[in-house]
Amino acid sequence: MNSQEWAEREKRLTRIRRLSAFMKWAVTLVLALMVLLGAVILFEVAMPSNLLIDPNETIDIAEVERKIGEIPYGQRLGIAVLFWVAIACLSLSIWNIRQVFKRFQMMEFFSPKTLANVISIGVWLIIFAVFDLISDPIGSVILTYDLPPGERSLEVSLDGAEIFCFILGALMLLFGWILREAALIADENRQFV
Repeated sequence: MNSQEWAEREKRLTRIRRLSAFMKWAVTLVLALMVLLGAVILFEVAMPSNLLIDPNETIDIAEVERKIGEIPYGQRLGIAVLFWVAIACLSLSIWNIRQVFKRFQMMEFFSPKTLANVISIGVWLIIFAVFDLISDPIGSVILTYDLPPGERSLEVSLDGAEIFCFILGALMLLFGWILREAALIADENRQFV
């Protein structure tokens, strides 16, 4: 490799380090805000205090809509748990994204930890997509459980978020598996030399 090629390579690596460092902190900020906002919403749904959420505000799950103040406490807790699980799945996926950026910043492109984080991103996105799909029917039942028979509801919905997260999760999972195989092949080739 001549000096010009080496200089070009160093520019590319510097660009990777800088963008990875920026994205690591940007994703950290997003994660912190998401967890904070999730905790506030979780608390307000479980025990509305009229500070942040008006009891006349509505909760929408699938096609069911009810005022928060009309929902019995146990049902609000159930809805809060569904919300918490969704936030936890997304948070774990975002945490692994942060870890990938951290490893890229350290130039650990094919380390076992980097590849494990890429695979974990995919796994958590798939888990979120599946959970998001089943949480609408569960949430609609919880939301209408106290209503008289005939007014209770079981709603099923499918939107682009579930499809996108499932496809992106599968892509990341497959990408992680392929990179793991590439790393093993590269390691075998180094041992032959």
